[in-house]
Amino acid sequence: MKKIIIVLLIIIFSSCKENNENQKLMYNQLIHYRDELKTNSLAIDQAINFQLEKEKTLKNILKERKRVLLEYEKSFEKLKFKERDKIVKLRDSFNNKHKLYLHFDTSNYDNNVSDTIFNRLMEIDFYRIKTSFQSRYLLRHGCI
Repeated sequence: MKKIIIVLLIIIFSSCKENNENQKLMYNQLIHYRDELKTNSLAIDQAINFQLEKEKTLKNILKERKRVLLEYEKSFEKLKFKERDKIVKLRDSFNNKHKLYLHFDTSNYDNNVSDTIFNRLMEIDFYRIKTSFQSRYLLRHGCI
């Protein structure tokens, strides 16, 4: 009987270790994807600034749009590691208000995702929204 209990404990501990390794792998992949999106966002920012230097008439038009994006960034940073519902609501409202048409699968966010994974997913969603907004409203297509 003791051998069965010991075997069961070993199986439980090994499955916990495997689950933990899967979470670490997922977390590392999310970090890599987030960094990739962040780099793309910074590259688009540089392209927009270059474009503004070339054409001064665009400056006033894009100035307001950049302000909207900056306000969104500040709001995101305030909510970054706080309440899940508020950050999801901020993301969805910005997406809908500016007609970015991005789809976010949030079906498992509430119960099945740890806080660290959730925060990385929200950062990824933030950079997806940011690059979509930049591409749609700030970057002139065909000029660069």
